[in-house]
Amino acid sequence: MLFSLTNIKRRSVRDRDGELAIVPKLLHGRAMVALLGQAIQVFEGYLGRPRGEYDSRTLEAVMGDYRLGRCVEACLLTRYQFTQPSFETVLTSEEIGSLANGDINNTSDLRLAVWDAANIRHGGFVPPSERADFLSTLAQEWGLPADPALVDTLLALDAESSAVLTLVGERPTPLELMRLYNRGVAQTLLAHSTQVQFDAGHLPGNVLKRLYFVAKRRGVLVEIEQAAGGEGFTLTLFGPEQAFGSADKYGRRLAEVSLSLLRSILSFSQGESIAVGGTASLLLHDRPYRFHLTAEVLARLGYAPETAQKVQVGRVAEAGVAYSVGSAVEEQEGGGEAPSFDSPSFDSMVEARMYKEYKSLEKGGYTHGWLMQREPEPLLAPGVVLIPDFAFLRGGTRVFMEIAGFWSPSYKERKVAKLRSLAARPGATEALVLAVPQEAVATFSGLPFPVIPYKNDVRMTDVLTLLDAHYGGREGRAEVAQGQVARLQAAARERGLVPEKEVAETMQAYTRTELLNVARPLDCESCRYVAGVGLLSEAASRKLREELAIALGKSGGRISLEDATRLVSAALETKSIDVEALVAGWPEWRIERPSLFEVYLVGQ
Repeated sequence: MLFSLTNIKRRSVRDRDGELAIVPKLLHGRAMVALLGQAIQVFEGYLGRPRGEYDSRTLEAVMGDYRLGRCVEACLLTRYQFTQPSFETVLTSEEIGSLANGDINNTSDLRLAVWDAANIRHGGFVPPSERADFLSTLAQEWGLPADPALVDTLLALDAESSAVLTLVGERPTPLELMRLYNRGVAQTLLAHSTQVQFDAGHLPGNVLKRLYFVAKRRGVLVEIEQAAGGEGFTLTLFGPEQAFGSADKYGRRLAEVSLSLLRSILSFSQGESIAVGGTASLLLHDRPYRFHLTAEVLARLGYAPETAQKVQVGRVAEAGVAYSVGSAVEEQEGGGEAPSFDSPSFDSMVEARMYKEYKSLEKGGYTHGWLMQREPEPLLAPGVVLIPDFAFLRGGTRVFMEIAGFWSPSYKERKVAKLRSLAARPGATEALVLAVPQEAVATFSGLPFPVIPYKNDVRMTDVLTLLDAHYGGREGRAEVAQGQVARLQAAARERGLVPEKEVAETMQAYTRTELLNVARPLDCESCRYVAGVGLLSEAASRKLREELAIALGKSGGRISLEDATRLVSAALETKSIDVEALVAGWPEWRIERPSLFEVYLVGQ
């Protein structure tokens, strides 16, 4: 819940660094509990009464301050609300049915009916002296009591002043109201911050990753850096101006994520005596201020450290702004279903569409052997913590990927500085790919990392092409393939067939073109490579031709491709085989398709 900044009671002081700091007035003490109890009683006194009879100045007088009274009123309105009455609250079911027979189903219909009657019977204007009789007559015609006051009530049911104060849920206690107010004050200040910074101790890498993706899942930009001297870490959440320009919704998310992350850090650091602190930077009346989230402030907010939860090694999804591929499984703060890697959620549509394209290519076998990993481990450098969006693995190669969004210029500059520090560290070995909006290519082009420009979406095919070109290691894999020729030939002679998938994995060939090139040396007197099938020994080839010839002879020179596939698979002791590819090199037979639903192996 957010208040108006002008209604928050606060004072300015100088902090330990000599900078201006805001100290908000947070409620506490028995006297304030008693005062809030009176405020609740005042609200209770208006229950069932229309808004027109409610006077907010009464609550302001109870609290002794109009600003405090307005904020407490906002808190109370989270448990109470003004509800618009309907026909059901005033009329009986029979009377409602009688009105419905005249096509009057709501207040708007009723006003239109009265207007039509006034036009027909009085030329559009009913004199005040005749108004009561006019409304009584209409009421009787509609099957209602001949009461003009009842018609007046029905005509104004949807007016704002007619809304009735009702209790929603349980009646709040003074302590609950106090916590609600204090949290609203803190959230309001955080929502108007340009950035919020947390200083944490030595948190494990998997915890850092979790905190990072908690923020990203809720659409808040975050950076993690090592503190000066390597003592702990600094998490910085950027406010609306730093991220995308001023936005109330973003500020609300920033406040919620800030408090959630602080509680998470406290829960992870329990029992380790790790000092945790938070500082928000604000700009009020063109002057910079700080808001320190101290232990005293947290106590007033009623935020006791959360129970430490088991850290998930895989993906961590949080409620909030996320984009789903398939059916998203999200892990709520209070628990819930464990996340599924097969249906993850993402913090941007760019990532979601890229993942969806990868899964589509993977089904067709067109990912060139690259496996996509979500949320890899953090990359650490002196003063720098970078958590990439993806990692791609193939063999012993691992390539990280960072997707740069449409950030503000200042945020881009910080990102470039972080990447430059990461590349300059001694012994840097991690491979990294950057996907960058077209208008930002010049900003990132000076870095020693390959860049993939994109307009709206990052094409997975472009990513695979770049991975192959920069990190494919084709020459090294070609040498490996040469050393496996004799082993594969021996396996073919022993087993009859080495499936094509096994040939590709053994020779580290990840595309069709690569496989056809490295498979050429496999052909010899004892075996032959058949594209689409694998490495087939000459003995197995003769056996297959003999069995197929017998089957064709028994069937009049024609058998279904399905029967041929079963026969060949049984002979080679494999699950399935592409018979069409197999017989392509045998000129005495051909594949015939007389219709869309029939395929046969036919002898010449």
